[in-house]
Order: sequence, then C-alpha cells, then structure tokens
Amino acid sequence: MQSKTKRILLIVDGLGDLPVAELGNRTPLEAAHTPNLDHFAALGGFGLVDPIAPGKKPNTDSGTSFLMGMEAEDAVLLRRGPIEAAGAGRVLRPGEVALRANFATAEVVNDTLRIIDRRAGRDTAGLDRLASEIREMDLGDGVVARFFSTDQHRGVLILSGEGLDAAVSSTDPGDSSLPAALATCRAMHPEAERTADKINRFVKAAHRRLVGHPANAERIRSGLLPANCIITRGAGTRVELRNRFGQMGWKVALVAGCNTVLGLGRLFDFELLTDPRFTADTDTDLDLKIAAAKRAAEDYDVSMIHIKAPDVCAHDRDPMEKMRVIERLDTALAGLRGWHGVLGLSADHTTDSNSGRHTSDPVPSLLARINGTRPPGTEGLSFGESLCREGNLVRQNSRQFLRSFLEA
Repeated sequence: MQSKTKRILLIVDGLGDLPVAELGNRTPLEAAHTPNLDHFAALGGFGLVDPIAPGKKPNTDSGTSFLMGMEAEDAVLLRRGPIEAAGAGRVLRPGEVALRANFATAEVVNDTLRIIDRRAGRDTAGLDRLASEIREMDLGDGVVARFFSTDQHRGVLILSGEGLDAAVSSTDPGDSSLPAALATCRAMHPEAERTADKINRFVKAAHRRLVGHPANAERIRSGLLPANCIITRGAGTRVELRNRFGQMGWKVALVAGCNTVLGLGRLFDFELLTDPRFTADTDTDLDLKIAAAKRAAEDYDVSMIHIKAPDVCAHDRDPMEKMRVIERLDTALAGLRGWHGVLGLSADHTTDSNSGRHTSDPVPSLLARINGTRPPGTEGLSFGESLCREGNLVRQNSRQFLRSFLEA
C-alpha cells in the first residue's frame, strides 16, 4: 500500500526540558524565538506525548524506536550494542556479542580505575588514532575483540568467538555520582561468565594501550581531557525488529547523523540518507537536513529527520546553547513553509538542562497538514511545553502519535 500524501516526521532528540532559572524559569523551547514552529502548530494539533507511557523514563533507543514504528512487543529485544553495530554498518554474525562503548577519562586510584568523565569531554581530537590502537585484540581462548569508533565519543565493541553470552552487566558507572569507580562486568548467569571475563580483559588492556598514547599526550597539552578508557553497556546479540511501516508496505527515508538512530534505521530496513555535514552534534547542517527530507518526500511514503543537537546541549547542562540550536532549527524549518503535506514533530525523551539527565516528563509535539493559511485567532500562539499542556491533542504515547501522523 502506498501513501498518496507527502509526510515528514521530525524527531528532535531531547527536545523537552524543565524550567531553567537563567531563562526566566522557562524551558529552552519556551525561551526560543520560534515563528515557524508556532506557525505549524497553529495549522494543526499540538500537545504532550509520553514516549513510552506516563512516568516511564526512556532512552534514545527506546524513545526513538517507537516513533520509527517499532512494534511494542519488540521493546524487550532492544539492546544498545547491536543497534550501534548496525549503525556502523556491521551486521552481527550468530554468536557475536556487541556492546555500546564510550571513550572516557579515567585515573588510577589505589590500583582502581576511577571514571572522571564518561565522554572524555566530548572532544573528538585524536580519537581516530586511539580507536586504531584498540581496533582488534586477541583476548585468548579463541575470542577476538574489535572496536569501531562511531560518532563523537561513542563506539561499539564486538566480541567474536565460541560460547559467548550477552547476559552481562555494564562497566559504565553512569552519570549520577562521578567520579566513580569503573564497574566490573559481571555475568547475570553462569553461562555468561566467560564473556564477562573477556570484557573486563579488554577494558583493562585498552586502558594500558591508551593511557600513554601520543594522541592523549597531545590532548593533555591542548588542555583536553585524555580519552584513556573504554566503558561499555547494552550488550546484545543479533536482533530482528518488526516495524509498522514495513508491515504497511510503506517506504521510509531517514535523514540522520547519529549512529544509534542510523542503526535503528538499518534494522528497520529504511533508506539511510547521510552526509558528512549531518552530525550528532551542534555543528550539524540543519538546512541541508530539511532540504534532503523534502526531496526524499517526493519518492518515499515517509521522510524522517533526526536532530541530536538539543539532547547534546541538555546533557552538557547548557540551556542557552539548547535554545540557540532550537532557534537554528526553527529557521531551517522555514524551508517547509511552501511545502504541501503532513508534518509531525515529536521527541524521544525530555532531557533536563539543569541536571543533564533524561526524565520521564512528556514531550511537546505537533501534527500539522501544511496546505493552508494560519487560522485567525492564533497570532499569540507560542509552541512549547506550557502551550502543549493545554493542547488540542489528547495526551498520548508515541505509538498513538505515530498512528495519528499516518492517518492525518
């Protein structure tokens, strides 16, 4: 079945936020000047969407996958490692285990690695050289580890060999109490003990190779944090995910620069539209992304755009920059003013610029058919969390919002 209406779905990572004192107790979206978002909201519906369900705190993969059409029953299959591997173009072979990995900054305290920064300051200087140093590692007993750098500080670790099991814990201590000791990877059942041991071996060996690397010496001389440790989470094996668009026979094009989202797109069999100027940071070319999605809407049933930058700013606790990124996005959306079709906009989760963490709060969303003029009486409408709390769309989850988008 083919859709006759052009449709663009914009997924703005971490769009939602909480009030920030330095923005006059407004959120970055509320503080931003957004005439185009205001215009599109006035053309249709706006309201709050729970990415999963009220009170449930999503991650990027879970929140995004529902907007991308994943069936609810497949949520239990989501593991970050296989998604990151797919984004890197690596199709896992049966028996392989993949883990999401970060370059991190660590120091040795009493013979224990302590994580200072989980993202090595987010600076990518020299990371390609460091990744080459740990590209492949023989861990013994026929197990080989391969590390692939993806975007920013992120990467994927893939273990190959006999008898591997993905039921292992994370070595990532999380953001809540840094600095914190590097976590030991532990088996969740006896069959996974071998895998946990190999992951711990890789992490220790990677630190030995990275700590004295010339690229890290250069980072330190430049005033940057060293990227001298690898932390892991989200272990998983090869997975197949069902998708609503595939079941409908609809073709989807995905415009993105974030490896996680590209991985989901590849698992869902979407057409991936990439460009070196599409990044997972604030330097992404938003005008080019909008233009690429408009072109794709001519040939595909749905054109999706993913924007990572607002989430990055909120994690860095920089609400002013998040506001500026939203304003840049709004300026780029002027390119859709003369377009005719259905525009949906939502987010994978709320990211609080005060704490730098995801929250369970619903996200502001809109659904508009761009084929007419702005209705009278909507001149003062300003798209944001406050407006959406009183919105003309019933509060719903992402799956319901996607259904409304497809039926509009």
